[in-house]
Amino acid sequence: MPSRHAMVEDDFGFDHADTSKPRRAGLIWSVATVLVVLALVGGFIAWRGGVFGCKDEPVTVAADPALAAPLKDIAAAAAGRCFAFTVTAVPGPDVPAQLTKPDTPDLWVADSGSQMRRVANQLQRPLSTIAGSLAQSPAVVVGQQVPPLKSWVDVMRLPNLRMGSPIDTTIGDAPIMGALAEVDAGGITQKQLIDAMTVLAVQQNNARTGNDREGTRLNLANTTPDIPVLTTEQQFLQFTRTHQRSALKASTPADGTVMLDYPLVNTASDARREKASKAGQVLAEVAGSAEGRKILAREFLRDAQGQPLADGAGVGAVKLLTLKDPEQVDRALRQWQVLAIPIRTLVVEDVSGSMVASTGSGTRADLLREASLSGLKMFPNNAEVGAWVFSIDRGGPGIDYKEVAQIRPLGARSADGRTHRDVLAEAVKKAMADVHGGTGLYDTTLAAYKKMLQTYDPNFSNSVIIMTDGENEDPNSISLEQLLAEIKQMQDPARPVLILTIGISDNADTQALKAIADATGGTSYTAKTANDIRAVFVNAIAARVEAAGK
Repeated sequence: MPSRHAMVEDDFGFDHADTSKPRRAGLIWSVATVLVVLALVGGFIAWRGGVFGCKDEPVTVAADPALAAPLKDIAAAAAGRCFAFTVTAVPGPDVPAQLTKPDTPDLWVADSGSQMRRVANQLQRPLSTIAGSLAQSPAVVVGQQVPPLKSWVDVMRLPNLRMGSPIDTTIGDAPIMGALAEVDAGGITQKQLIDAMTVLAVQQNNARTGNDREGTRLNLANTTPDIPVLTTEQQFLQFTRTHQRSALKASTPADGTVMLDYPLVNTASDARREKASKAGQVLAEVAGSAEGRKILAREFLRDAQGQPLADGAGVGAVKLLTLKDPEQVDRALRQWQVLAIPIRTLVVEDVSGSMVASTGSGTRADLLREASLSGLKMFPNNAEVGAWVFSIDRGGPGIDYKEVAQIRPLGARSADGRTHRDVLAEAVKKAMADVHGGTGLYDTTLAAYKKMLQTYDPNFSNSVIIMTDGENEDPNSISLEQLLAEIKQMQDPARPVLILTIGISDNADTQALKAIADATGGTSYTAKTANDIRAVFVNAIAARVEAAGK
């Protein structure tokens, strides 16, 4: 029976089947397979190398300091996805300046959507969100012996409460957001909210120290039993990780709490906006991946959905407070931000000859002196106040103003041991005893506004308070129209300075004073009694709240 294969004799004389054709076919297929694999590998390498347009494009990211460290690890985990991220920690107060630079960051991770909206309003331009949240961390109250808390109003009433400035972090806004939810529910009135905010703001301004940082506050609570601290779950756990014998405990009010949600925002220039959006999507995808969630958890951050941390860490499942109207929330947060920021103001007082005119039981100068002295007592110690006086040529030929006290904290002491509050009081008394000349209002106002812009401090609410009983009488000064135009030209959204004007008696040019105040979003008053002027000093805070809420 013939075999399937013809038998052939090899060189050594042995017979074997002829299988050369199938082997040749197998070899061809093997070579083809190798070539396909090499083509695929080569194509991938070519794609990674940029032949098909994908290369590691540099992308800059400004991140809230709480998220900067884990975000660097997340950025590293995104390697090989066409973008090379450089992450820089940028504190809240520095964000507006960063976003107005020519080389603005491509992306920004805010600490919350509330902060993003505030910055957008301050810069007067919209900011687009790429991801509503990269991570979350609830607001908590930490202390050795914190009493049970029903609401955030209870938190605001805690004696010795320490918390960060709203200018640094949204965590400072948590009590206000919680209390606003109570207003929505009808538990408290809007006036009660503002009153509670005002009291809390004064308390915080007097309690805040020069070294007012998260770690400092937590250390204080760790060593002082009766001091509670408002912080985040993340910051609390990071502190207890390095202070394992700490007696600190964290809790939230029974009504619920608020979350810092760390949104990812596109802040790139127009030319880079589309590329930044794609890069942000990559970063958000990696943050939401299993590896990204592990990175966040290592730093005690919840994922974008706010799921509780593993192993019972932190405060566990929390009730999330929600607010009805975002615009109402933004208004309340702006008001709280304004209240919580200490005042830095230049008080500019009229010492022209008309101040000797009678009003009530004395002269206008007497009224201004009495009101100024009592008003000084109403500012907290950390308020920074300076004083100018003005008439015509009061500071020399062509200079209508004169500095009588530098801008310093009221609680600061001079070489002779007096507080700056005492120095200011003496300067006011002396100035009001030497009134003469005409009213050089417009040049003085412009110079005062320039002074506050040039010395602007982002850690304070910067303002000018102008007090006069007349109208501009300097024939060599600029006109009102020129003054308003110059103020408008100099305005900087990243350095807001309000002008508050106070007309002493009905003889003041109330229309001009109102126009000056309106140009900066400030407020104008007319005062006829010392009580009226004292109210202005008290309402300096209220005026800032009103301006912030518009």
